[in-house]
Amino acid sequence: MSTENPDYLKEADTTEEAIRDRLLSNVTDGVDKSQGSYVWDAHAPVAIELVFVAMALQKALKLGFAETTDIDHLTMRASEHGVQRKEATYATGTIHIVGTPGTIIPLGFRLATEADADIGVESVFFETTAEVTLPAGGAADIPIKATEAGKAGNVAAGCIVVLAQSRDGVTSVTNPTATTGGTEKEDYESLLSRYLTKVRNPGTSGNADDYQQWALSVPGVGGAHVKPLWAGEGTVKVIIIDENKEPANADLVAAVQNYLMVDAGSGDRKAPIGATVTVAPATIVTIDVEAAVILGQGEALATVQEAFETALKTYLRRIAFQVGTIRYARIGATLLDIDGVVDYSSLKVNGEEDNISVGNEDVAILGTVTLHAE
Repeated sequence: MSTENPDYLKEADTTEEAIRDRLLSNVTDGVDKSQGSYVWDAHAPVAIELVFVAMALQKALKLGFAETTDIDHLTMRASEHGVQRKEATYATGTIHIVGTPGTIIPLGFRLATEADADIGVESVFFETTAEVTLPAGGAADIPIKATEAGKAGNVAAGCIVVLAQSRDGVTSVTNPTATTGGTEKEDYESLLSRYLTKVRNPGTSGNADDYQQWALSVPGVGGAHVKPLWAGEGTVKVIIIDENKEPANADLVAAVQNYLMVDAGSGDRKAPIGATVTVAPATIVTIDVEAAVILGQGEALATVQEAFETALKTYLRRIAFQVGTIRYARIGATLLDIDGVVDYSSLKVNGEEDNISVGNEDVAILGTVTLHAE
């Protein structure tokens, strides 16, 4: 009779054959256990079911650890430690409306970007967050908010040009600046990082770790740096970027400021009594890149440049608030990794052939990318 317990983490021990052999080994010797016998046929279905049991046990074990679980179970585990998964946030901005003086633009007035059925682009809808009457000049800037949370609400300047509902007295609409602040619901990697930071580096009585964790818990915040005593005793500065790794907009800055300091007399504020907290967006450090490239036969420069820009944006987002140096060699390696690029020369980053330093209050954002075909 077998006395060894099977290791359910080993695949070799959880196959139908391995389980069936162990079951049959517990049957008294002298009984026919060959394939097709009554004993074999009675144990075979059990072995099949135990394969599924073993698979369930393996999954259950993985679900019990933060680094191997899924997002739903990680959400529950993190919540036990006071780390709540961040919800998606809504993009906000300003709409410039031109029309007849005296026309009332109501709260909740809907506008949209243009759709393009040929390429499968749907309209993105926005609504005003204040009621405004067009003044004598016939034009007004009105705050707007995307109707759905998520990155789709971040649209470029000049894209919101459609009236999603009729309104007499309105001649034209447009957004003079890009809408910002729209982020997706927190993903697994971000929540895991915040959870591990919480349990491995617990804050104590308002230290820098506390402020960073508090700021990162606000929906929409994608990174935070803390500067204690930045303007004297009892002062703290928190510099933040959004989930898109760009400087936080005014709404997000206000949300973090309120979370840390609101209701100072009620005891509900996160910051300790006596602390004065200033929340600010990161300062942009623009990264301009120029290079000459040798392309493979039949490769289009425009396609290569678009792929290079995408790769650079991914690189800059990945290191935002993590690494203080933009590596010249890394940018060169990124260019060489682009399909269609055989070689490059005369690579310049902000006009220099050198690394670019990024301060603790800064975030690198891609500016212009110029490639010349040799």
